[in-house]
Amino acid sequence: MNEVVLVTGSESLTGRKLIEKLLARGSQVVAPVAGKETDTKETGTPNLTVLTWNRSSWFSTKAVIREIIRRFDKIDAAWVLHQPTPSVQDFSEVGSSDIETVLEQSVKGSAALVREIIPLLEASGGFLGMVVPHRSGGAPGPLDALALGAFTGFSGSLIRETDPSLWACGFFCNSPDAEGFTADLIRLREEKPGKLRGRWYKYADGRRPFGGSSIVDTIS
Repeated sequence: MNEVVLVTGSESLTGRKLIEKLLARGSQVVAPVAGKETDTKETGTPNLTVLTWNRSSWFSTKAVIREIIRRFDKIDAAWVLHQPTPSVQDFSEVGSSDIETVLEQSVKGSAALVREIIPLLEASGGFLGMVVPHRSGGAPGPLDALALGAFTGFSGSLIRETDPSLWACGFFCNSPDAEGFTADLIRLREEKPGKLRGRWYKYADGRRPFGGSSIVDTIS
């Protein structure tokens, strides 16, 4: 069987480009998408499985992973993408439900999913990539900053502390070039340079300051 790869964030340009490249390579791709009930959506693409996932529900997260194991018996690699929150212009207009949505979906969702897949990736000697795609527009608003800070803080600690049986790293994109960024994701996953393990790769159209490095310990 071809490798089984989980990719979140297919609603984003980066997620779609990454899935396209993985499918072209012959990988069996599983893409969880937003939905209230966990079910399978027909895609017409033999090696693409789309499962609905309620990011607010721990039960739904477990159900998604159980369905992947039922179908394929393993997960070889996972790309977990940060997904920005809906834009809120004025924090004074934020309601309690807006804050709950951020905490439940953007923070709890990713953490719950990673918690479920890590034992499977360790069992397969697999790969975990935590990904922060490029964010269009100006500076993030308070809720977006909350979600981004939680994701990067969680990811940075996670990739440093994973079991040696799991190859983990993080990717951060400063460029709108999703095509080039996802090509680098695939390339680096294949090459697995030793200095990247447990660290971040920062993409910026391939341009680096003199003496600078794209691989860093923190993106802050």
